[in-house]
Amino acid sequence: MKVLILGGYGAMAQSTVPDLLASPGVERVGIAGRNAAKAKAFAAAARDDRATAVTVDARDSAALIRELRRWDCVINSTWYDLNVPTMEAAIEAGIHYCDLGGLYHQTLRQLKLDARAKDAGVTCVLGIGSTPGTMNVMAIHGASKLDKVHKVLLRSSGAVVAGGEPGKFVPPYAIRTIFDEFSLDAPILRDGKIRFVPALSGLERSEFMSPVGVVEGYYTIHSELATMPETIGKGVQEMDFIVAFPPAFRETVATLVRLGLASREEILVEGTKVRPYDVTSTAIDALPKPKEPELDVDIQRCVLVGEKDGDSVTLRYEAVTWPHKKWKVGGGVVDTGVPPSIAAQWMANGSVKRK
Repeated sequence: MKVLILGGYGAMAQSTVPDLLASPGVERVGIAGRNAAKAKAFAAAARDDRATAVTVDARDSAALIRELRRWDCVINSTWYDLNVPTMEAAIEAGIHYCDLGGLYHQTLRQLKLDARAKDAGVTCVLGIGSTPGTMNVMAIHGASKLDKVHKVLLRSSGAVVAGGEPGKFVPPYAIRTIFDEFSLDAPILRDGKIRFVPALSGLERSEFMSPVGVVEGYYTIHSELATMPETIGKGVQEMDFIVAFPPAFRETVATLVRLGLASREEILVEGTKVRPYDVTSTAIDALPKPKEPELDVDIQRCVLVGEKDGDSVTLRYEAVTWPHKKWKVGGGVVDTGVPPSIAAQWMANGSVKRK
């Protein structure tokens, strides 16, 4: 099978690529993106002839479709704003597709492409990272053990356990996505209906296993709420997603958002129109990286409250991911980057039949 990774030299690809190369039946892995030099460097670092650099711009639909026709499946590891056009290109090219989530609104737009995907005979898996992804799997597994589901609580946190440098600001994933999580209203399910609440509202203190401990989390916009109320069913009335970042990181990002430095609204700077969102994101991406990368433990928790045989039941599932010593990446990279590798292989080898 041949698998192309768009955004193939990004953070999450640091686990997607080695997992694919370590899996049987994988003939070729495409490291794809706009920057040819980065793609070549990433492919060379893999030290495997099956890793191939591919230069393609996901925003160039015609070029992307031509490239995709050379592959069996594409993993979209780019920024979530590109999900819809990338998925449309995959359907047009007639290949399978998966991504890491659409931050709710993009996921809803992608779901409207269902008929087109079926007509093309391809499978598209939306949000198959850690959360969304593993979190959804835990939820549907728990729901299968209950007769009725009243409430589903989705919680995410983590802690750095090695590496990094004091004072260095290191986003755990795309800072653009984090800005949106800190500024866009968050969907929650109440009384069986989706409603929206302000980002960073709903303060909740939770306790996770060591080394995370007691943390403070808040409502955040996430893709799970776009699909899980329907897929779980069973009368679920309440569902929400809360993430707990380290306090210093949370305050830094919240301050940038409050100051308008993450705004998507254009402003005029010496005669040039710019979006603070783009400028600040680019500046943060250009910050010096720590000599030793931050390695974290990542925890996803899913709690279901419901009934079984007339009795009230509470189920709790946790996915705990530690750093990968051989790959030298943190748990957050492992649990986000490996699931799409698995999904891509299952789709490409025919294990997944549903279109």
